[in-house]
Amino acid sequence: MNPTEPTQTGPVDSVLLIDGDNDPHLPPEFPLTPHTVVRVFLRPEASIPKELERKVGALPLCVSVTSPKGGRNAADFVMSLHAGVLHATLPLHVPFTLVTHDKSLAAMAQELQRIGRQALLWTSHPERGGGGGRGRSRKPAAQPKAQSSGRRRASSRPKPAAQAAPAAQAPAQPSSRSLSDAAAAYARRLASVKDPPGRLKTLLNDIKNRAGSSHAPEAVLEELKRLGALSVDENGRVKVFQPTK
Repeated sequence: MNPTEPTQTGPVDSVLLIDGDNDPHLPPEFPLTPHTVVRVFLRPEASIPKELERKVGALPLCVSVTSPKGGRNAADFVMSLHAGVLHATLPLHVPFTLVTHDKSLAAMAQELQRIGRQALLWTSHPERGGGGGRGRSRKPAAQPKAQSSGRRRASSRPKPAAQAAPAAQAPAQPSSRSLSDAAAAYARRLASVKDPPGRLKTLLNDIKNRAGSSHAPEAVLEELKRLGALSVDENGRVKVFQPTK
């Protein structure tokens, strides 16, 4: 199948781009259908891992893309190129999901979001990938302990730095709320307002403002759909369902 012609078997409902080099995994509960476009990007002479191939290999719109031999960033360029071709080919309401452990590819998801495409960046290594920023903020607080053990003559100075570690961790406490809790709280808010957002773009902005910055608005939206709190049609119209009493 030609990778640039994803609509041969019917209308596309979603796009899944997988970096097969450093994160060859399928997001949990991802709604795979015969109309899901799947691209698995591989290094030269590499093949799709068997576990991933069992899940996506039989889909009619699944294609493995082998990067040409060249610089170390060749695979990134190929993945970005395919994302651009698919974005230009498919309607704007079709969501994109990018699976990668390469934090530099986050710019690709951000650019898709900037031009109006629903795009979600996912990694199976959140403690080292998507959550890397917060993880790094804790390391400087731990470094004074290692220095104090090697400089016992100046042990009186490192102690205040060690005591400051809980204060450095304090800003990370709001992120302890899970994605399902954040989505459930936002669903309760939607059910209580008289005029909930009626369009996808307005809804994503409202989620960003109301649900906090711990989770991406697109991730909260997918969880809201899973909970049955709302639906979004192909034209980007939002329908909110009232909870049953």
